[in-house]
Amino acid sequence: MENSVQTQMIRFGRLAVYLNIFGVIFSGLVFPALSMILSPQPAWRDAFLFADSYHPLQTATFFCGYFLVIGSLLTFISLFQLAQPDKKIWALSGLVINVVFTAVVFLNYIIQTTYVPYLAVNRPPELAAVLPVFTMANPGSFAWALEMYGWGGIGLSFIFMAFIFGKGRFEPVLKWLFVVNGICSVGSALLTSLDMNWLFSPAGLTALAVWNALVLVIDIYLLAYFKILKNTN
Repeated sequence: MENSVQTQMIRFGRLAVYLNIFGVIFSGLVFPALSMILSPQPAWRDAFLFADSYHPLQTATFFCGYFLVIGSLLTFISLFQLAQPDKKIWALSGLVINVVFTAVVFLNYIIQTTYVPYLAVNRPPELAAVLPVFTMANPGSFAWALEMYGWGGIGLSFIFMAFIFGKGRFEPVLKWLFVVNGICSVGSALLTSLDMNWLFSPAGLTALAVWNALVLVIDIYLLAYFKILKNTN
């Protein structure tokens, strides 16, 4: 790869990682905390209680989730472009899987930022029947199936992408982090198939916090990795 093209790919990758970091912080920490403090949604009972307690601030975490998903996908595009020729097959496999399951997560966030607010605000006749299916306030909703399998699939893409890393500085650590992220994500999706109620249990909430921390650590190491590539370019 020509130096100028590689430099652009590295710059692109760093920008993608920063988008991902923004998504992790604001989608996984800032807006969930603000929602709990300023406009808390009570434990799920029914559609009418949800609608009574609905506030637009509750959707902010999902709007920021777009940055998380887009940042992850764009990072994979950069890693594919920067991968060594003999490892392109792993990078391409990871990228394709990422694209497929990114679409699943995107669909869920469109539902959470657009359709769920419509139901809560306008209270159409189908509210009682439809809202429980689509709101993530309900741990047994179809939306959680989309969310967990969407991120489970993205996690699977991390396992494939892990094999592009060699023995250079930070690369063994990144390879290990990518594999761990993938195993945790796929495992969480499978566990959701067995019992969706685990999502709002202490174990489920702890797993969510650990996953957010893991993604942030991966992003920090990716920034260091891209910096090394830039300096050796």
